[in-house]
Amino acid sequence: MTNKIIGALAAMVVALSIVAYNLWQEEPVESDAKPMVKVKGNVDSHALESTADKDTSEPQQQVAESSDSATEETLTEAVEKKENKNKVLCELAYEYDDWYQQGDIYESDNFMRDVKSWAFSRGYFETEYSKGGLEIKKKSDYDYYEIDALEDMAKAGDSMANVRLAYKLYLKGDRKSMERAQPYCDKAIVDGYTALLICKSSNLARQIYDEQRKEEQLRNQELLKELELDFLAWRGVATELDDKLGETLSTSLLADLEYEFTDKNIKQRTQQLIGGIRSRRAELGLGPMKHPPMPKLLEHVLENKVDSEDALNVCFE
Repeated sequence: MTNKIIGALAAMVVALSIVAYNLWQEEPVESDAKPMVKVKGNVDSHALESTADKDTSEPQQQVAESSDSATEETLTEAVEKKENKNKVLCELAYEYDDWYQQGDIYESDNFMRDVKSWAFSRGYFETEYSKGGLEIKKKSDYDYYEIDALEDMAKAGDSMANVRLAYKLYLKGDRKSMERAQPYCDKAIVDGYTALLICKSSNLARQIYDEQRKEEQLRNQELLKELELDFLAWRGVATELDDKLGETLSTSLLADLEYEFTDKNIKQRTQQLIGGIRSRRAELGLGPMKHPPMPKLLEHVLENKVDSEDALNVCFE
């Protein structure tokens, strides 16, 4: 099941991104814009004139030959790139010595153990589609509780009930649930479940989008500036807490910001947020956060978008 775990985790990441996007992008954007073709280098304006009445057979032949040459070069580069990626993939795979063939694919129980240990310690629980929406895959008693019951347990101090509640509310994907989730997401992050950083980033992205689409005279520029700084700062928190996946998810949420901030400003706000998290941990008698490292093989798989279940087969052929 090793390669299926990779697939499941990748699918979970996509699911989190979709929930986040749907939350703040309420209305579909329609555009009549035509695809833009970018041309590198200087272009003579006369070259853009119509050539319908000109004999272009010779230039076309030259272009075809040039194109064939470029294609061969591109294909060679692509093959070399793939071979290099496979080489790195296999070197990382060989760090585990318990690979065995299971049907058409190869599995490693030790790799599976490391992936689960890393993912669950940060709150990256498996998800599945159920009853028309996303839910946490039912693998523990907590996953069978309704939201109100989880909320009662969370308020009583049950940290696992809290993170499951935060996750469930986030996965519902509507504004009311997202707002309700915020204090539980805050607490989950304090407890070390950094997967819920996406909950903070998504909520901010939605607020930013709401403000940006207002008519200019109705827009609260000071609020917008504050929201955008917080959005970047929470991404910085993911970096500070060494959650590469959380950082990547945050980066994919919002492409355009209206304000520019210095690294100093962003870092200062990030440190304020980190300070708040550490203060709350100290109040609860919790020490520094400790998580198992992301397995290097998994890190390579995610960074290079290796999503085929039989991708590792090349290492054992």
